[in-house]
Order: sequence, then C-alpha cells, then structure tokens
Amino acid sequence: MKKLNKLQINSEKIMKNEELVTLRGGYSCYCSYCDTPGWMAGAGNSGQCASACWEIGCQSTWYN
Repeated sequence: MKKLNKLQINSEKIMKNEELVTLRGGYSCYCSYCDTPGWMAGAGNSGQCASACWEIGCQSTWYN
C-alpha cells in the first residue's frame, strides 16, 4: 500500500470570501415549512426571497 504525504495548503491558491460568494452565485434564499421546500433561484434580496417563498406557501430564510 502506498503511503500518502501530508496535506500541504498553498496559501496563494486559497479563495477569498468574495470569490466564494461570486462562485456560489451571490446570496441564497431557502423556502421551508411547506410541501415543496428548497432553494429559490433569482431572489436578489431578502424581500424578494420572502415574496417568492410566500407565493408557494413557504417561509423564507435569507443567507448572506
């Protein structure tokens, strides 16, 4: 069996928080406490998130 070297992290290649948010697509809206819970695409702010979830009978959670 082959032995693996210890994990080494290259600090130059670590992604910054801003890059992760961009990669993830910005902010997240999750609809819950309903028949069809899930992530809501296209909500740009907490108000849009709440409206979109309310339309399908859910409660909203906004993640920054």
